[in-house]
Amino acid sequence: MPEWHERYRIGVESIDAAHQEIFSIINRLRKTLRMSGNVQWTAAETVKYLRSYTIKHFMDEEAYMQSIGFKDYEGHKVIHDGMRDTILPKLCSYLEASKYSEESVEQFCILCEKWLNKHILGHDREIGRYVLSEEEEEE
Repeated sequence: MPEWHERYRIGVESIDAAHQEIFSIINRLRKTLRMSGNVQWTAAETVKYLRSYTIKHFMDEEAYMQSIGFKDYEGHKVIHDGMRDTILPKLCSYLEASKYSEESVEQFCILCEKWLNKHILGHDREIGRYVLSEEEEEE
């Protein structure tokens, strides 16, 4: 199960909280596999929520980057656009085609975790560094 670790903290509370929630949603999705009842419907609804939450998070993060004059806003937005417009739709199509099988849900979770891990530790951490450097310049 993906877990939130302090290493993911970038130092911007709203972004860190959203990242924690995304990890939590992925964990809930994995838990659906151990449920009884209509697992496919529950998994589909959880994926739908994960997708909408992620898209909202991207919009919020982009607005924040613009508000602070983040130097690599355009490049960062391109990465978000790729996840929103290409990767997530393909992953969701894969899940639907497999009827949310246990294997496909697990693969979806693994891919989302890998993307999230790489994105937070690479690109989002740059936002935190930028904020910190701006604060140091003001002192």
